[in-house]
Amino acid sequence: MSVQQKKMLVFLSVLVFLGIMISSFISKEKPASSPQEEKQAPSSESVREDKEVMIEGKENLYDQAQRNTKEDLQSTKKIATEFVRAFASFNGKNPSEHIEKAKPYMSEEMYENYKAQKERGTLTYDKVVPETLQTTEVSNDDPDVIQWNVIMQGKVYDVEGNSETEEDWYLVTLEKQDNGYKVVGVRVNLPN
Repeated sequence: MSVQQKKMLVFLSVLVFLGIMISSFISKEKPASSPQEEKQAPSSESVREDKEVMIEGKENLYDQAQRNTKEDLQSTKKIATEFVRAFASFNGKNPSEHIEKAKPYMSEEMYENYKAQKERGTLTYDKVVPETLQTTEVSNDDPDVIQWNVIMQGKVYDVEGNSETEEDWYLVTLEKQDNGYKVVGVRVNLPN
């Protein structure tokens, strides 16, 4: 094979390679008038509108407001907030005091369960004083309970009296009992 033929083969190989690259690039690109463009992900506005239409047409299983009265939601929100205010206020010198403070808000079963579990302070955690509480809604698909997320910001004291600020998130579960709504469960600082 002559040098000129080798150059021609290399040149043709480069052209074929470029042709393949360009055709694959063009096939990935969609023309503006292509019907496939309509299949692209919808904009956030249209998604929001679709969700609103879906919610209007069908009940949202995770929205507590759709299956509970406004009065029940307001009263349970207040109960959850007051429960956390009492329950979070730990005192290492009297480790069951916070359980007794929270008793009016708890179901009898929950109270007995926590009463049996003796809690004690540590070197870094001897006393907790809640300062601010913020209650937010949560997604909840259980129709038998109402849940609230209560964010407690406060001070944590060690045995020497030194304090640090702390924020704890309480997922409070309430259930209707014979004597009104009571807290039947609480989980603190759940991982995401």
